[in-house]
Formats: sequence, structure tokens, C-alpha cells
Amino acid sequence: MKIKKLLLALLLLLTITKIHSQKPNSETRQFIDNADITQINKDWNIKAEFKSGIGEIVSFFPVEATDLKSNKKVKSLQMDMTVKYLTASTTYFKSSWIDLNEVEEFIVFIEKYVIPNLKDKTERNQSVTYIFNSREITFSFYIEKSTRRISIYLKDNGVTDNLHYFWTETQVNKIPELLTMLKEIK
Repeated sequence: MKIKKLLLALLLLLTITKIHSQKPNSETRQFIDNADITQINKDWNIKAEFKSGIGEIVSFFPVEATDLKSNKKVKSLQMDMTVKYLTASTTYFKSSWIDLNEVEEFIVFIEKYVIPNLKDKTERNQSVTYIFNSREITFSFYIEKSTRRISIYLKDNGVTDNLHYFWTETQVNKIPELLTMLKEIK
């Protein structure tokens, strides 16, 4: 009987530890998921967009979500991602949110680590990667020799989805536009 209680206590402790070790989704997603009826207002006038060579798109824009029962509101940055898989002829779409407190961190990341390094090159057999993690996305800026690439990965409950991601080398020059848009919404 004591062994069963000990095993049950250990199992409960492991379950609680696992639940608390995962990062929850953004406050915005939690707000939307918990509301019975939601209205989301999108401002398409303030937008930053990246496109890949095969027509994939990532768009960043401000939103305001309203719980129509309580009339509570949350402002956030929404990111819509559409990725294509040429081998399967399928498209994947998902929206993710970056809370306003994370937007400030994203601005600092871009100003301090990305913009100053937009024209950097690395030596042969060297590379450098700058990574920003929010609750729902990972934004990566990679430099190798004279090649620069941005990659955006989605997350659910803190777990990175390595199957659905966006990357581009040709749109890196649009990062200053993303920074300008982020500063407008904060």
C-alpha cells in the first residue's frame, strides 16, 4: 500500500512538473479560446509582410480582440503564416499572436541584433544565428558567408512546430519595415 501511494505521489509530481515546464500560449490566444463569442478587428493599414520564392507568406499586423459577452478587449500583434509543400501540393495556414509585452522585446531584438548585422558576412566555415522566442513564434536571423536568411517557426503550448515554418533569403531587406510596423503598434 505504501508503494502504491509513493508511486502515485511520484506520478502526480511528474505530471505537475511537466505542465508547469511548458510555456502557455499567448495571453491573446488564451483570451480568444476562453471567450464564448469573440470579435477580432484587424488593421491592415499597418502591416509587414514577407514572401518566399514559392509564394509562401507571413504577415504581421495589429489586432484587437473583444469578448462580446464581457466587452473586455485585448490588443496584440497577429501573425498569419501560409506555407506550401510542393511535394504534396498542399498549403498550411495558421494565425499566431505576439502579446504587446513581447512586442517590446521583439523591437529590442531587431534593433540590437538584426539591423546592425544586416550587411554582415562571416568567414569561411562560420555562421551566426540570432533567435527571438515569443510564446507562439520563433524568429531566427541567420548569416553564413554573404547569405542571410530569416526563418519563422510556430509554437503550440511552448513546443516548436518544426514541420510548419517559413524561411526566405530574398526578403531579409524588409526587416526594417517590420521594425517600423512594430514601433507603430506598441
